[in-house]
Amino acid sequence: MSAWRSALVVAAVGAAIAGCRETLTTPGSCPALCPRTNVELVDTLLPTADASDTSVRGFVLVREASYLLTSTLDTLQSVALMRFSKRDTVWYPTSKDTAYIGTQDSVTLTVQLLQRDTTVKQLRLVVYRIPGQFDTAATYAGIQPFLADSDVVDTIAIDDTARTGDHAYRIATGFTIPPADSGQVSLALVLLAAGKTVLTVGSGNLGTASPLLTYYVHGKAPFDTVSHVITVAPYISMFVMNPQPSQPAPGVLAIGGIPTARAIMRLALPKVVVDSNAVIRATLLFTTVGAAAGFAGDSFYVIAQPVVRDFGVKSVLWPDSAVSGKALVHQGQTGAVEMDMAPILRFWGTTTGDSTPRLVVLRVYPEGSILGAVSLSGRSAGPAGPQLRVTYVKPYTFGVP
Repeated sequence: MSAWRSALVVAAVGAAIAGCRETLTTPGSCPALCPRTNVELVDTLLPTADASDTSVRGFVLVREASYLLTSTLDTLQSVALMRFSKRDTVWYPTSKDTAYIGTQDSVTLTVQLLQRDTTVKQLRLVVYRIPGQFDTAATYAGIQPFLADSDVVDTIAIDDTARTGDHAYRIATGFTIPPADSGQVSLALVLLAAGKTVLTVGSGNLGTASPLLTYYVHGKAPFDTVSHVITVAPYISMFVMNPQPSQPAPGVLAIGGIPTARAIMRLALPKVVVDSNAVIRATLLFTTVGAAAGFAGDSFYVIAQPVVRDFGVKSVLWPDSAVSGKALVHQGQTGAVEMDMAPILRFWGTTTGDSTPRLVVLRVYPEGSILGAVSLSGRSAGPAGPQLRVTYVKPYTFGVP
């Protein structure tokens, strides 16, 4: 028996004995309130706790992510796309005056850097004008013909020491908007660097970190001496990549990435575990399939949430974050992944949790905001599949026989 387990047994038995030394006037003496037998601590491994599992991709789509991905990796190429709304043609200097825009002095693109590999230097974002009418069905191959030298607006040089924050760059002076674009401006960001790397910037789904296109203009006479600033946010911001992520292979529990994948797992638990007096510890043991993905040196969490209503991939999850499992995964990690499941098993032992299915959903956190992804062996992997180790207090009754 391990030292910590021995200590728990001694503490539990000692507490029971200490309790029996008390003399109560009502409703009776302590022996009536003490366990009939010694408190027994059980540590067991459940190799077949995973009764069934599956994994599905597509919960957070590329157009819904909070970042725009640009990449030059051999295993992944990606281009960021932004489609801005039509610029206003008038503004109102006063409550009584209407000014029409005469000249456009310059245009500035503002982007916010989110993550980068600081070991790779000389990062540059080449800004291209692309057809204004692109939509969310755009593909990496389909966008390549528009990334010609003649379509380059400007190049944004990223300082080697820059990590995060707003970076405003003047990308053009007085460029025209073709009539076929209906006044819309669409841009593509292509990453260049001294080595293979990845860079993310904020998308239009990230609020204050959204890309912004700012126009500096002057009015027509009689307001030709008056300047004005018009800021436009993108109403489509996404990225296209090659290769496109596929649905997880059978028997593999893919979690994270973009579009994000989740795994759904049904657990078969012995009644003695769920009905135990206390779950001391519960750990789901996984084996990785390949190395975990993400930024170099980065880490991310994989969490498990219990299901309230079972509707397959659209199941309703328990909203309380305190009732969840959690495992920290490091980029490049291989081998074992251990997830703390004690809060969920304790929840299932309550009146509320007892009526819920023994079903959990595994996902990355925060979902749609990180590049982190990991693939784990599923039930069909046999000995390499998920296993559950549980330490619990065996049920007992109170009172003198």
